[in-house]
Amino acid sequence: MQVCALIMKGDVYGRRIVENICKRGFAHWFRWLHEFEPTIPADLLDHPEKYLPREMPECDLILSLGLPSDLQYTLPIIARRTKAKAVIAPIDDSSWIRPGLRGQIQRELAEIGVASAFPKPFCSLEKTGNPYIDMFAEHFGRPKLEIKMEEGIIKEVQVKRGAPCGSTWFIAEKLVGLDASSQQRLRDEIAKAHHVYPCLASMTIDPELGDTILHKSQYLIREGVEEALGLKPSTKESE
Repeated sequence: MQVCALIMKGDVYGRRIVENICKRGFAHWFRWLHEFEPTIPADLLDHPEKYLPREMPECDLILSLGLPSDLQYTLPIIARRTKAKAVIAPIDDSSWIRPGLRGQIQRELAEIGVASAFPKPFCSLEKTGNPYIDMFAEHFGRPKLEIKMEEGIIKEVQVKRGAPCGSTWFIAEKLVGLDASSQQRLRDEIAKAHHVYPCLASMTIDPELGDTILHKSQYLIREGVEEALGLKPSTKESE
């Protein structure tokens, strides 16, 4: 699979994801990486071609990582020029892609035969049926863990699928040695590690989720841990 990653110059979000994917042994996926300048031209929407990369090698999958909404509009153009088969545009900040823009991008991509996924947050990504999105989601997305215990103590945690930003692997290390008999203590340790990493998702209330995207991310890793331990998971913050 050949991947094109689009990030913002100087932004931690996109670079962290690219670096984590490479660290986990998938550097060979990346065909090219483009960094957009942080200053968005006033006439971008009228003349997008002027501000896009002059040369765009062909790729199978485009990762749109933290682009502001005006740049997200260009995804169908980039997909057409790269002959991409699929686009993943995570929404870890509601301002990046509002519901209306998401629908517009989906329609424009579908018109040129390009599949798309807009996980909110990125670590909620699961397989969609598209081979390129599924190949990515096999390794990165909704956390899936395997946990080995001895006498109620967590002895080993293996990450089968982790958050693209790398937080799952960080949290997995912090779980080793914990007494899993106290579900609340386990949740407290997960929450602490999740914040320490730290998660870069927005703390603004998202209208679709009815909660912050950061909290949704925390619930997902908590579910992954509890499922691996055979505990009854819950996405409710109060539990």
